[in-house]
Amino acid sequence: MNSSFSSPAPMICDQQTDLQPFFAHCIDEAKRKGGLVYSSITFETSYCDPLAVLEQIHTNKKSIYYLEKPNDEFSVACGDPIERGTFNGSQRFQEAKIWSENFLSQIHTAGDNQVAGTGPTLFLNATFENNPSDPDLPALQIFLPHWQVLRKGGTHYIIVNSKISSSSSPHTLAEDVFGTLQRFNELHDRGPIRQTFKKVQLDRPKESSDYEESVGQALQAIRDGKISKIVLARKLTYRTKQELAVFSIAHDLRNKFPDCYTFCMSTPDEGMFIGSTPEILSRVSGTSLETEAVAGTAPRGPSAGKDAHLGKTLLGRNKEVREHRLVIDSILRRLKSTGITQCKEGLPRLLRLANLQHVRTPLRATLAEGIHPFDALAALHPTPAMGGSPREQALPMVNELEGFSRGWYSGIAGWFDARGRGEFIVPIRCGKINPGSLTLYAGAGIVEGSIPSNEKAETDWKFEAMLEVITGRTTLPNE
Repeated sequence: MNSSFSSPAPMICDQQTDLQPFFAHCIDEAKRKGGLVYSSITFETSYCDPLAVLEQIHTNKKSIYYLEKPNDEFSVACGDPIERGTFNGSQRFQEAKIWSENFLSQIHTAGDNQVAGTGPTLFLNATFENNPSDPDLPALQIFLPHWQVLRKGGTHYIIVNSKISSSSSPHTLAEDVFGTLQRFNELHDRGPIRQTFKKVQLDRPKESSDYEESVGQALQAIRDGKISKIVLARKLTYRTKQELAVFSIAHDLRNKFPDCYTFCMSTPDEGMFIGSTPEILSRVSGTSLETEAVAGTAPRGPSAGKDAHLGKTLLGRNKEVREHRLVIDSILRRLKSTGITQCKEGLPRLLRLANLQHVRTPLRATLAEGIHPFDALAALHPTPAMGGSPREQALPMVNELEGFSRGWYSGIAGWFDARGRGEFIVPIRCGKINPGSLTLYAGAGIVEGSIPSNEKAETDWKFEAMLEVITGRTTLPNE
């Protein structure tokens, strides 16, 4: 990232800032290099809700990205990519690391970017597979948006990014930036959209395979010593007779699951990938890396006593303890393989959501010099909580037993900025909305002692997170 040059970049930017000298210098840099350069300008603004911004401005065929964790007071939305990199194959993260480092070095910054997620921020999606079956869906995509709205704690920011060539005009660039800034500032003064989301009725879904039969085959592989754990997912596809209000669904999800990351992301086929996940793959800031093991599931109880009993049973049941330990040991082993050896394991505790509770163990590590966040992502993805163990034997069986390509489900989504800060989540408890259809995903970890009917029941609980918000019901249609 370029932030120091002979012509000073404004350290604080507002609507009265003269940006033309800054842009004139950027254009000179483009001429000197004989190619494109980019600018990223951060403005602090008054209160704004990134999801409300999307609700007001989004139109079909416009690419958007939204991520929020209410209990962390963090929310971000962005759109209109001005540059994008795509990568496929087993070396996708290594290739993306080189691309992103080179790309960030071409960006000139202005404004205050001290808060994580301000300044040049790249957003990414990675599929579960190294080579997804959908030719329109790259295994990893990274992009820089034209605009970005961020809420962090009590501060709010608008970031405007621009592409600059040797023939660009400082006046035109400044006009575009201030026009974008004014457009978003004016949204604060508008009243809410008069839209009431009506719950919809869904018919019986189509499912690609017999889940309990697949679990039985996985258990046989475990008994044969081929694997110790595998995660198998279900894919339910519903026909929809009316349009689903994506942002209203996201609003209900963030209110119901404030400890989760609610997300909404445009897909290449003009659909929308939406959900609320409890899983974070990693959080990076400087040399600090945080990750966690989340494995083991139980329902919530109707009373405090029943809820506590279910939670205590979950923490002590052999099957859940075994599954959780497999995930922790694998994470530690994979981090060590990248040179990350100083890793502190926290105590297991319950992650209690509105409908389910899980066992969660936080892990904190120190990134050694020269280790990029993408090195950690390549090592961690997919964790045994999403794929299985040993990874080399389990992953080919996942696709074979499930009978479909997961795509973004259980892949990676997230962001990272030019100062090395970022968050990367695992998109689960989610679905994909297309005109005329709704596809939902949910999975369960299979280990020795798993019972096929119980594992299917666990996925039913997980489907309910989306189904209740969409239909107002707490059971699968026609059950």
